[in-house]
Amino acid sequence: MKPNRNLIFIVVALALGGLAAVVAVRYVQNEVAARTKDTGETVTVAVPKQDMEPGVVVSEGDLAAREVPVDLVPADAVTPDNHNEYVGRILRAPVREGAPLAASALVPLYDQFSRVIKAGNVGYTLEVDETNSISGMIAPGDHVDILLAVEQDQAGTRVLPLLEDVNVLATGNRVGDAPMAEDTQGFSNITLELSPQQAERLTVANKAGSLRVMLRQLEDRDPFNLDGLTQKELLRTSRGSQGRTGDSGVEFIIGGKG
Repeated sequence: MKPNRNLIFIVVALALGGLAAVVAVRYVQNEVAARTKDTGETVTVAVPKQDMEPGVVVSEGDLAAREVPVDLVPADAVTPDNHNEYVGRILRAPVREGAPLAASALVPLYDQFSRVIKAGNVGYTLEVDETNSISGMIAPGDHVDILLAVEQDQAGTRVLPLLEDVNVLATGNRVGDAPMAEDTQGFSNITLELSPQQAERLTVANKAGSLRVMLRQLEDRDPFNLDGLTQKELLRTSRGSQGRTGDSGVEFIIGGKG
């Protein structure tokens, strides 16, 4: 009885595949061993548990210990031994989850706050009331849009989109995600990160009319594409939409019978 040639080919192919897999695994192991030998032993450093943005105040719960090859560790790396010196400081640059944390990326909470502002931008403090602080619900790291309302002779009040997707650096004296003390939960100003041109526009707008701050959903960065609206246009739309849903998508219910 002659052996089945197809079966032999299959067996040989499986054997060669297994051999290739073993060789590949050993090659990877040898490369890792060689790299470890070249770079030396790993060291234990403090790393963020998640991605963190500039302006965030680092707390002890944000950090974890991790073994990292020496050649990947910055000279001023934060370690489990010295991390207490840096807890409560502000990040001046973004950091990635699991990446070694450099001490130079952190600044004291009330020292050189300007370090958290991106190069080319400015910090602009805007006074707010209960309405424009969204009842005190705005927090550092949020993004807001700002509308300008001005009075016009013929059209009445006109609302114009002024600034979009603006980063909030601080609310009152609160910076980053540090919890607020019970007696400092209210605030009368917010500090925004703006370009110089935006700061110029906001300064003029603050004198020209009243401002309204709108809080964005945390991850929403899309433009709203607002064109502006006058009181006259709004009332005209309202009159054409009485008792029904008009083109604006808002139902106006006026009056009623008992």
